[in-house]
Amino acid sequence: MLVELTIKDFAIIDNINISFGPGLNVFTGETGAGKSIILDAISLVLGDRASGDIIRASAEEAHVEAMFDVAAHKEIEKVLSEAGIGFSESLVIKRVVQRAGRNKIYINGSLATLVTLTEVGRRLIDIYGQNEHQSLTRPEEHVEALDAFGGFRRQRAEMSEAYRSYVEIRNELDDIAGESKGLSERREFLEFQLNEIRDASLRDGEDAATEKELHRLRNSEKIKGAMVEAERAIYSDSGSMSERLGSLIKNLKAAAALDERLAKTADTLEASLYQLEDAASSLRGYFGSMEYDPSRLEELEARVDLLNRLKRKYGPALNDVFQKMGSLEAELAGLSDLEERARELSSKLASSREKAAALASGLSEARKTAAAGLKRKVEKELSDLGMKGAVFNVMIESERNPDGSCRFNEKGADRVLFYISANPGEEAKPLARIASGGELSRIMLAMKSVTSVGRVPILVFDEIDTGIGGAMAQVVGMKIKDVSRRHQVLCVTHLPQIAAFADKHFSVAKKTASGKTTASVRELAGGEKIEEISTLLGGLNVTEVTRKHASELIEAAGRLAGKPARE
Repeated sequence: MLVELTIKDFAIIDNINISFGPGLNVFTGETGAGKSIILDAISLVLGDRASGDIIRASAEEAHVEAMFDVAAHKEIEKVLSEAGIGFSESLVIKRVVQRAGRNKIYINGSLATLVTLTEVGRRLIDIYGQNEHQSLTRPEEHVEALDAFGGFRRQRAEMSEAYRSYVEIRNELDDIAGESKGLSERREFLEFQLNEIRDASLRDGEDAATEKELHRLRNSEKIKGAMVEAERAIYSDSGSMSERLGSLIKNLKAAAALDERLAKTADTLEASLYQLEDAASSLRGYFGSMEYDPSRLEELEARVDLLNRLKRKYGPALNDVFQKMGSLEAELAGLSDLEERARELSSKLASSREKAAALASGLSEARKTAAAGLKRKVEKELSDLGMKGAVFNVMIESERNPDGSCRFNEKGADRVLFYISANPGEEAKPLARIASGGELSRIMLAMKSVTSVGRVPILVFDEIDTGIGGAMAQVVGMKIKDVSRRHQVLCVTHLPQIAAFADKHFSVAKKTASGKTTASVRELAGGEKIEEISTLLGGLNVTEVTRKHASELIEAAGRLAGKPARE
């Protein structure tokens, strides 16, 4: 509900504050008094673009601020949340338009974008007249109207849930498809790498041991030469170290017989002789066991080349190659899991799609039945509203994929369009092509009379009294009053028959003083309301007769308001 509207330095308005109420809020006043300016101000807080032309001549900036009660409208909370704006049950929107062009938008005290404001605004108010805020002309809203008339809330909830489930499965499957793009090539590559490592039959630390053995084999001749030379010098050659040491020991032992203090030294030298003889024996044994094997050398060289290649590719160390083998095994196992998950999801997707398509089909059949009832009731309402012979059609087109299968969304598989022929013999056209604001307003009034259609809580009717009068005007007033039981309604009218039904009646006037024209708005009560309706009835010539007639209109409206508009 629109609770309060404050307008400052806007066109010919200095500063006004309007407090609205639930039900029917009526604005009356002479042509040019400023009623359209109030609607322009409301349009501004709904997201209309602003220019410096709207700023009062004596000011540098214009302000429009509106407060709404949105406690029951969670859609607005979602829009604000996505924009990073805090939500409260009292929603405050403020527009500041500066002559220098620096315009600002505030929602609940936070700076906001025009896009966010527009998203909020279209969920708050529909203005039916010559403006942009007309949900009835938006084809995407037609399915909402038909479903509200048919009472398909449960079916729509089931359809929405089925579609949500279908989309979640499809998105997960798409993600897997993206991850597994070129899956067979990837698997082949991983298996090649894994087999390359496995076929090497690696042993922990073998690279160092193999390098050592290869180095020894490559230098075997040098090693043999060193052993032969050492063995000969120690034992085999004439005058070897063993021979000379043995002679020394023999002489020293003879001397020790003469001086026992030399015995220990002789024993030490004799022990050294034994060690030399053992070393020579060891050298002979090792030399005898050494064989130069060219094939073994080639084998070792090939092994070292393999190990180095694997370390360059997967290393740098041999331990890294082992780790790479483990990661390859894990990724291959993951690919197998991915393929299995993809098969599982494909099966689920088919089942989910079948369920959603069945629900969409059922909803389509129900809509066809409801469309006939909506057509009949709207045409009757239009006749009551002075559009006799008007034809209202509900066109339902089922969306199809190129293969002929059902194309559905959270609303089902139908595209719903409303067509109207306002006058007998005219071709029915989409509502968006209706030129007359008055006709469009009466069509919406007819729609609102037969159903509590739409999610928009506030309706503004402008020019709804175009081309009607007398008893028809009272019928229109009754229907507006009936609609105001489900929506807050703001209505600009010149007809006393409509104004008489007001829950709140506002008079818009302008005056000129000291060369300055100013518009004002005041709420009427009691006798003031009678005077205003008398003026609407008799113009400047207000008499007791017109006052009596005004009182009778108000009393009649009160009696009729106790009854819904006739079926």
